[in-house]
Amino acid sequence: MDSVHQQHLIEQLVPLLREKDFEEIFNRLTQDENSNGRFLIKMELNRKCSPCRRVIDMRDELEDECLVHEFDGITHFMPTEAIGLFQSQCYLYRDAYTLGVYEALQQWQKNHHHARVDGLLQPPVSPFRQYDVNTIVFASYYGRRQERMHFSSPLLIKLHDGEKLFAKSSDLSLGGMRVSVPYLPNYQTGAQVEVFFTGMERDHPNPVLHQPVGYQILGEESKEGKYWLRLVRSGDQPAFDAFLSDFIEANKIRYRVSVDYLLSAAIIKGYEQFYLPRMTGMPLFFSTGDSPSLEIALRTENNQHLLEYWRDEKNRDALAGLFSAKRMKRLCPAPGTTTETLIYCFTHTVRSHIYFFSATAEELRQSGLTALFFQVGSRRPSWRVYKFSLEACESLEADVGQLQGVENSQLQDILLLERLKLIGYCGLLQEISLESQREEFRPEGELGNNANELQRFGHELGVAPFEIESLHYVQLRKELRYIHKTAVAIHHNGKSWLGWTRDISAHGLQVELEEAFAGDKNDVVSIALPRLQELSKSMDLQRLSYRLVSLNMTRTVLHLCIDGDSDRHTGRQFFSLLIESNQSKLKAAQEQRRYRGLARALRNIYTHHLFNSPVYINKLKGAPKLAAIGKSLTPRSLQRILTACAEQPEQENLYPLFQGELLKELLMNPLRAIEREDKPREDEVYIASIQTKAGLPICTSRLASSFGSLKEKRLFIEQALQQGEFYSVLVGISRTGRPDTNFIANELDYIAKFAIHKAKRLEEELWSVVGVGELTDTTQATLFRLGITPPSL
Repeated sequence: MDSVHQQHLIEQLVPLLREKDFEEIFNRLTQDENSNGRFLIKMELNRKCSPCRRVIDMRDELEDECLVHEFDGITHFMPTEAIGLFQSQCYLYRDAYTLGVYEALQQWQKNHHHARVDGLLQPPVSPFRQYDVNTIVFASYYGRRQERMHFSSPLLIKLHDGEKLFAKSSDLSLGGMRVSVPYLPNYQTGAQVEVFFTGMERDHPNPVLHQPVGYQILGEESKEGKYWLRLVRSGDQPAFDAFLSDFIEANKIRYRVSVDYLLSAAIIKGYEQFYLPRMTGMPLFFSTGDSPSLEIALRTENNQHLLEYWRDEKNRDALAGLFSAKRMKRLCPAPGTTTETLIYCFTHTVRSHIYFFSATAEELRQSGLTALFFQVGSRRPSWRVYKFSLEACESLEADVGQLQGVENSQLQDILLLERLKLIGYCGLLQEISLESQREEFRPEGELGNNANELQRFGHELGVAPFEIESLHYVQLRKELRYIHKTAVAIHHNGKSWLGWTRDISAHGLQVELEEAFAGDKNDVVSIALPRLQELSKSMDLQRLSYRLVSLNMTRTVLHLCIDGDSDRHTGRQFFSLLIESNQSKLKAAQEQRRYRGLARALRNIYTHHLFNSPVYINKLKGAPKLAAIGKSLTPRSLQRILTACAEQPEQENLYPLFQGELLKELLMNPLRAIEREDKPREDEVYIASIQTKAGLPICTSRLASSFGSLKEKRLFIEQALQQGEFYSVLVGISRTGRPDTNFIANELDYIAKFAIHKAKRLEEELWSVVGVGELTDTTQATLFRLGITPPSL
């Protein structure tokens, strides 16, 4: 077989040969093949299933390990591991010894030979295992920061029903401990128990040890016939706390300190810091109550385009208009639940005034104006589609008391604590529209409706105030930007525009103009700085060349960078000198904050409500590969498809999304082509997920852009829904920079103090991350856009 794709299909089909409905499964999986391709696949399967009478004899190479194994009248000579493979392969081929079984054993022997030569004996690896990734559970480290000490001492545990367990401590901290038990008792998570420290009482005649100490059972562990319970302190016993604190402090050297809990926390925080600045969605924080209003937006490196879109003609932030009291009353989630909706938007400009229009999917259904809204809106350059998710949150999730690197007096800042109490909900606004989808919103033929009927979806004039906080992370730009307002004139194609600078840096400017700019991204413009010219007689500031990097929707806010040789650019020389000479007077753009630590607190809250799935690509040795996936403490809509092919409970598997050439097309090839500063590359993948009667998953995946027609795309989706499940997933990929080791500096220093090899290994792992992807479930958006209703609805 020359085709990698066809070989991939055969590998999928072999384990399904025993299924009664194999012919039906075969037709599903090969529906995209032409008749010749389907014939070749069928022929190859028939060849593999043909009976075989060849003797498998591995004695020449593995004589000492070989055993006699007889099957169907044929005597083979194989080691134990090969016999196990032989039996499992025969089972796949309907309990028969076939050519496919023989070839699998020959391949095993070949691999075994190479492994012996290389000194690396490995068992046969399933082709699906390359898609296994470890899970990084965001925010799972909260409440696990106390110092733990390896300490083994006899205990007596008294359960709530009076049952007594003789146990031994394994590790110990002020807040809890891990204990070894002879068996796992019947208990409810959170059950109260009393612990008698019998061993410590014998060795340390302190009166506080004569009394039992209250604990709760958090969970259990088992490995190789051994059992442990995880306990957390309950109740208030200050005398015991004081004794235990002194005991741990005095015995750190004698009994080794455990840094595993801190190592786990540092790894998770390190991975969080790769993703959060690169996320394209905007975390939003709303007030309390049953119709919450927008309070704060958390700006990151990749989501600033959302704020740019939602600015009116006066450059005022108008994002809060998207979340009217009436709309939020409908979207407000019940405790413990998540609200998700789709929001469709466009703008209408009349005499330099920008009017915003938006509607949720539910509002469009109820109004009966879906087709009209789609037809009118999708024809405009301002057409946008958003996914909005919302959950209730708590101020405790901000973890204010544990903010690192801030003085204790600031940690208890009353203004910050009071501000956080006003936040009741955490949400995410994510743009999911792709330019390639625009035509799919337009119905065939003209509609009879009057466009004026869409006035009901217009936003109220005026803007509701809200705060914008910038996420702390490794410096995104090559330099800091400083707030400075001075007159500027821009000349381009014989025209001139007057305005002022909003912020400055050595290599670039942000400029606001009085009138809309007539030019495009990457145009080179000439700028003059009349007031600053008065400060410098030696430099000409009247004809400085800058390149347009980006501009807002109204074309009045321009982001410029120097054009030409950086070392000889007069603008760079002047602004470098200006900034260096006025450090005490200039304020960095990101330093304008009312509340110390607010951005960090909001970051912590959001990690408890991760709505998308970040995917990490590492490069330790050799080529980059899938390494990890971030997940929320709360199950999300993609969890079922991400765990369908996983072998281990602590892993997920990305085969359904990236099978065949999709891994290269969606992640690896774009990753090679982009730089750290580039915007994420995005594409959408469609997945048909079907389960056999035996519960085995079958997934067929295609790029949404690979379909030849809208009819073909509809057919794929409808067949997937009839036979199983359909998913569409927006996949984004960014290149990462250096890891934010400053964020975990405290953890790294502490780990290095007790286990420097673990600290080095942690840094190596974080430095190996070269790319971060983002998976967004767009299934409902795809179905609604195409007017397809799932059978269950």
